[in-house]
Amino acid sequence: MEAYESIVSKAVEDGVIPGAIFLASDIDGSKLRYSKAISGLDSTYTDETVLEVASLTKLVTTIAALQLVERGLIRLEDDVSQLIPEFSKRGVLEGDVNGDGSYASHPRRNAITLHRLLTHSAGGAYTFTDDRIAKFVAVSPGYVSDGTIDANFDFPLSYEPGEGWRYSNSLDRVGQIIEKLTKTTLEYYFKQYIFQPLGISSASFWGGKRPPMAMREHGNARAVPDPGAPSFTTGLKECFGGQGLFINLPDYMKILRSLLLDDQVLLKRETTALMFKPSLSPTSKAALSQELESATWTVGDLPKTKEYDWGLGGLLIDGDSHPYRRRNTLLWSGAPSVFWFIDRNAGVCGVFGTQVLPPSDPVVLPVIKAFEEAVYIEKDLL
Repeated sequence: MEAYESIVSKAVEDGVIPGAIFLASDIDGSKLRYSKAISGLDSTYTDETVLEVASLTKLVTTIAALQLVERGLIRLEDDVSQLIPEFSKRGVLEGDVNGDGSYASHPRRNAITLHRLLTHSAGGAYTFTDDRIAKFVAVSPGYVSDGTIDANFDFPLSYEPGEGWRYSNSLDRVGQIIEKLTKTTLEYYFKQYIFQPLGISSASFWGGKRPPMAMREHGNARAVPDPGAPSFTTGLKECFGGQGLFINLPDYMKILRSLLLDDQVLLKRETTALMFKPSLSPTSKAALSQELESATWTVGDLPKTKEYDWGLGGLLIDGDSHPYRRRNTLLWSGAPSVFWFIDRNAGVCGVFGTQVLPPSDPVVLPVIKAFEEAVYIEKDLL
């Protein structure tokens, strides 16, 4: 990994990133058990540095939901409408949103299931994945964001559940379901049933000392740390299961390795196996493929192989055309340039993190791609 360390050091020196932490491992750690932090002069990145990991939270929320399935508290195909009434009461958009925030819609026909929520096929969308939702937020006089899940994501549905795909806030809704079924907070549940069993001590929804977000202005090569910059947890008053977690990456790596090892600390083997299987209906898979053809918000290397599905927890490689990832590799990312992958067929996993905005910063993407490639080269898989 020495060659890759030189790439990161040069990126830090050039101001592309303020610093980075990256870890990788094979199954038994005999050939690959790697951890490195590289920091710039005006930042501090160490193994103990807590990062705001944004959508890396989604994997942890998925694991928690699957634990409840194992305990018999809920089934994947259960209609969960009554557990998330503020989401399920919304109609489905027909056409565009008007300039006064009004819109045409029809009552939802299909069920909102846990499975559809976990796979972003339940009808929801973010403002950056559906322009109509962005317009609704911008012009609707009734939309008020107050730091709660119900208020922040008080949107109409983008499509009929099960008949489309949009990357969305559905994992925040799954977090609400977990809290209602367990009668506790997501913070408490994660600590009791995910973090403590793995010896994770750094993770929380309520922050901690972390490097400031570095902001890259358009056309500027340098990402400048801005301690006052708002981020994905600014103003949040609840545990957002889709974006709210703070954690250091060695601790996050413990989650990835547990799934890679299939050690049954978090989930039974048959449940973990479900995470690494294609989960979308043909219609939703086609919508995902279309979305990835033009998406500008993704983080990581997503060549246009059209061999993608969604597993339970992340994007799934659904074919053999990728230059290094094996079929059924599970991966995902977070907007401030954080990224993870688990390739059980190759027997490797890894996580990369820095704190750079705007989301999906294209200057950082080559650094993340080079990290993945370096892991496969180190393991003699390329």
